Amino acid sequence: MCKKVCLLLVVLLTGILLSESLVFAEEESKPNVLVVYSSKSEEMDDHQRMLDMLVGHFTDNIVFRHSQSLQQEDLEGITHAFYYGQVRERLAKNTIHMLEAFSGTFTVIGYNAEQFEKKMSFIEQQGEGVYSRLAWGDEEKVLQVRRQSILQVELAEEASIIIEASHGENYQYPFLAKKDQNFYLAATSLEEPVSIVFADTLHDIFKTKEPYVQKGYLRLEDVHPLADPIKLMEIADILKERNISYMIAVIPVYTNPDTKEQHYLSDHPAVLDALTYMQENGGSIVMHGYTHQFRDSETGEGYEFWDEENNMPIYHGPTDTVIKKTKIDFSNTADYNDYIATQKAFERNYIDKKLTRGVQELANYGLYPLAFEAPHYTMSQNGYGVIADYFSTYVGQVQLSDKDWEIMAGVPYFTTPTFLKGMELLPETIGYVDPEDPNAVEKMVKRAEEHLLVRDGMVAGFYHPYLGKEKLLELLDELEKLPPIEWIDLKERENAVIAENVEITTEDGDVLASIDKGGLISASWDFPLYHVKTFIVKSTWGMVGAGGLAVCLFLIYALRTIRRYRRGRIG
Repeated sequence: MCKKVCLLLVVLLTGILLSESLVFAEEESKPNVLVVYSSKSEEMDDHQRMLDMLVGHFTDNIVFRHSQSLQQEDLEGITHAFYYGQVRERLAKNTIHMLEAFSGTFTVIGYNAEQFEKKMSFIEQQGEGVYSRLAWGDEEKVLQVRRQSILQVELAEEASIIIEASHGENYQYPFLAKKDQNFYLAATSLEEPVSIVFADTLHDIFKTKEPYVQKGYLRLEDVHPLADPIKLMEIADILKERNISYMIAVIPVYTNPDTKEQHYLSDHPAVLDALTYMQENGGSIVMHGYTHQFRDSETGEGYEFWDEENNMPIYHGPTDTVIKKTKIDFSNTADYNDYIATQKAFERNYIDKKLTRGVQELANYGLYPLAFEAPHYTMSQNGYGVIADYFSTYVGQVQLSDKDWEIMAGVPYFTTPTFLKGMELLPETIGYVDPEDPNAVEKMVKRAEEHLLVRDGMVAGFYHPYLGKEKLLELLDELEKLPPIEWIDLKERENAVIAENVEITTEDGDVLASIDKGGLISASWDFPLYHVKTFIVKSTWGMVGAGGLAVCLFLIYALRTIRRYRRGRIG
């Protein structure tokens, strides 16, 4: 008996050690990336965040250092180093020496490559040129683009071209070149179209292995309490019939901009029933803000987490007088930092209240949000940090600057950039069906074809259900002509949503919800009142049904009695 117990313990211990070693090996296999950058300021800006998203597809072990702040210890354990010369700069000799001595894979982007005399000896700067075509890959992939500028370089014979740029028949340039494990990208901006081709060739830089799966999603946008339940059900049945998993971007509260009256999902049971049906038949709920408006704009039109009027984060109430201040308005740095901290604390408190209420409200209805999407994709960097405390998954495009909401982007594949504080981004890549554009579907398909050039590119767009089913059918018919796309089911991915009294996770296609009902009752009487109201309505209908049944039985009994009476008289 003792031997059997000992043997069992040995087996269990071996299994535990093996599983831990596998997890450790998986962590060890992730690339460790260092990005050194030159920019107008030492702080990260939209250019570095774009690279953050592109690299974040391959690893979440990414460290950013300004060129003037690089230390030798920053290179310890690094497998891949990038230098992004977004602006021209004379690099410190020590910075050059450290990066030249790096023995891993090294990639230079943009300006200042000539200062790395050893690693970049295979290129020679030749000024600037223009291109309108990019070609790459063994089976030549081609992307036609509007005319762009390029940093023109000449290659040594021992170098190879990974991506070639051209303009007409007379102009050809190396766009991404390689010698040994050193790469050079001749671009100063990573926006599209560069992000598409670079995303694909980053697989070569990181030496990824097949198989590659091209994924996609369709998101039904701006579904609020006043949505048309009939149209929702029509669309739900179409997607179910075609076996397409999808997302529903739900706004829990609709605010009438004129009367200020608020409509909740509990006020519109037909919409709530439609959402419940969708959740149970291929749809996954995405929380799309709480009211999708900030001041007096209509729900679905407003910017809930960004002050569009002043083009700044939510550092104030909707009726407050806004006074913008910069560093020069303060006599010392400490006062300025206190001012910024106060503003960010206001924003955090504002977002906290919205998210907590939204998650609790949806969960109380039996709708379980698995991801978050900011209205109009607008949110500050501080805001993303707050969202990350509640959601593990973010959907859509992301805002890359705290100075201008229009500086936003996505990348061609899912990613976990450092600025999203641990959230996974499922980017929107092909736009939406614009009812004002007769060529909207055609444009979406063209963008889909471009993103399918990436080895594991995503085809992700959205559709407004108020348009009805016709345009959706047209879009689906065209997308089904493309190479196979694996439609993302959020329930099949790892998601975690945590708010006060609510925890939601996904596991093997199931949604697991842990709700502290007592805590919800103490948070707001609205939550138990919804269930009381639902019970009363069902009970009422039950009594009506019972009463109707009694009437029917009485009528049947009366008719049978009359017939018997008549037969008796006739007899």
